Amino acid sequence: MKKLLLLAVTLLPLLITAQQPTKEQIKQVADAKKEVKRMKGQPFPEFELATLDGETFTKEQLKGKIFLVNFWFTRCRPCIMEMPEMNEMVEEFQDEGIIFLAPTFDDESQVRKFLEKREFIYESIPDVKDFCVEMNVRSYPTHFVVNREGIIDKVVIGYSVMTVGTLKKSIRKLLK
Repeated sequence: MKKLLLLAVTLLPLLITAQQPTKEQIKQVADAKKEVKRMKGQPFPEFELATLDGETFTKEQLKGKIFLVNFWFTRCRPCIMEMPEMNEMVEEFQDEGIIFLAPTFDDESQVRKFLEKREFIYESIPDVKDFCVEMNVRSYPTHFVVNREGIIDKVVIGYSVMTVGTLKKSIRKLLK
């Protein structure tokens, strides 16, 4: 059952476009997931990302801070399912100085329209398709927990009942 759910989450972007995924596309997604998982222990790439509110975040600016990056999109059912728990996590760590970033390939108007209906208290960062590609993200949601030195401490791909607990455990470890 877990493997079936993982496959469904992995193929969701393809299914939304009403295309039947080919074996090659399935292989490409699986290979991309392996590459993303291998990023653990590596420096998070340089970036400059602008939020919906016009605030800009860079890797240099976040040096010395723990940050979590959650790649998502507005029609991603697993992304939407996890949002209440993700919001609770943001509130739980609000006094710890953790930065929560949410890049998406969706454009600004899509994200604003989505957020009118649903609360997501991460720093939403629209229009970053190139960044999603650079990070090799093809499965959504994909989470990166980055330590104070800018090194990726944890990578979590997809959503399950354990996702938020896994992310919290990683953050708590980094706070010690």
